[in-house]
Amino acid sequence: MSTTETSAAPAWQQAFRAHFPIVKERVYACQAYCSPIAPRVSNAVQQFFANLSMARADKPEWLAAAEGVRAQVAKLINGQARHVAFTKNTTEGLNIVAQGFPWQPGDNMVLDDQEHPVNAVPWLNLRHRQVQVRVAPTQDRRVTVDSLWSQVDDRTRIVAVSYVQYSTGVRADIETLARKCKEKGIFLVVDGIQAVGLLPTDVQWGIGALSCGAYKALHGPLGLGFLYVNPELLALLQPAHLGPSYANSIDRKQPGWAMRHKPGDARILEGGNINYPAIAGFAQALLMIDEAQVERMAPWTLALGARLDAGMRAEGVEVLSSPVEGEQSSIVCIRHPQAFALRKHMYAHGVVCNLLDTGSIRFSFGAYNNAQEVDHILALTAQFMRDPSLRSQMALPTGIRR
Repeated sequence: MSTTETSAAPAWQQAFRAHFPIVKERVYACQAYCSPIAPRVSNAVQQFFANLSMARADKPEWLAAAEGVRAQVAKLINGQARHVAFTKNTTEGLNIVAQGFPWQPGDNMVLDDQEHPVNAVPWLNLRHRQVQVRVAPTQDRRVTVDSLWSQVDDRTRIVAVSYVQYSTGVRADIETLARKCKEKGIFLVVDGIQAVGLLPTDVQWGIGALSCGAYKALHGPLGLGFLYVNPELLALLQPAHLGPSYANSIDRKQPGWAMRHKPGDARILEGGNINYPAIAGFAQALLMIDEAQVERMAPWTLALGARLDAGMRAEGVEVLSSPVEGEQSSIVCIRHPQAFALRKHMYAHGVVCNLLDTGSIRFSFGAYNNAQEVDHILALTAQFMRDPSLRSQMALPTGIRR
């Protein structure tokens, strides 16, 4: 399918959309799985390797570029660069916190029953250390402050939650949850991969740690992420793995050598070389976001999600996403008995979307999408609902999709 620009779209959106050639051929409603890579990003990665192959760059230049990107990340989340560490993905960041926290016998942490395994496995792995992991039940798949707080007591040290849930698109009230956690001396750890870059994110709300991969809402390359840790939590962490960095060094003059750390510097959490090629691409992705501005991208993408949500409900489709204002996001998940056939119908007509392990179909929008594309999805859904021949193929099992 060929899609065209709409004259009703603001100039910033048209400029952002122009970064992604895929929109000329398909409706890409799959950002929650992986963002399409803009040539501006991939070219920067390729240029890094081209320079390396001709010995036109050296490590001091890579380190300087990394510090520039660290500052870009800090600006995006309203934090300080020295509290940001680079990771390879969201999981690594969460494991750094889970394994480095000074747990004591009788401590517990809380998560909810809607979490992706990425934000569950690192915490469940603590049970062998006698940490009680409490899974808060939710109603109607809604992750609320009350549902999480029902499991909190005086021995709760960490509450872990996704800013936006992968399988429903439900958005957590991070600001309120962060405030309550801070008042009780609990650290809030947030999986931000489905939100940071699309929704306003301010670590000054009281977030203890924020872990995020670069390849979804941030439009960056695979194999790179970041971990923000606030000063109070950073001072407590005892990293399970250490490597040389600006924050870690060896004093060879001391008998038997001695380790030296820079206090309050999150680079202590980085184990050796970081992903410099991906950082080169990530710099361009962050510049694209800065040019478009999250303050404009958020209402645009939320409106697209709301438009699809309302249209699906009007068509009689079961929508798993929350109808509550403030809990919606740019992700809309639906359930249908012939989900596999419906997804196949979408693909046949140029719509890229996800079939999740839950058996639901997930549509997820970026700021490059527009209302015409949402209406195209709704028209295809209406056609599918009215034509029995299109519903003859039953759903097939699939692996986990995030």
